[in-house]
Amino acid sequence: MEDFELESKSYFFPNRLTLFEQVSQSLSRLISEKKWRPGEMLPNETELAQMFNVSPGTMRRALKLLVDKGVLILSLIHISEP
Repeated sequence: MEDFELESKSYFFPNRLTLFEQVSQSLSRLISEKKWRPGEMLPNETELAQMFNVSPGTMRRALKLLVDKGVLILSLIHISEP
């Protein structure tokens, strides 16, 4: 039998979502169910990661996906040094 490599593992699991995509969908669902309302601030990335029992990096990717889709607006405000 001849050995071969597949270009993508999605060939075997075409509908399988990555963990950050699953988290992103859950966040989106919570937003649509009005857990958080427009204009309201979400908990910080670390708190959200703990809530979903995922790493901060996974949460960061999930949030970025929602920012890219226009569901969330990324806004950072820093207090300047006097």
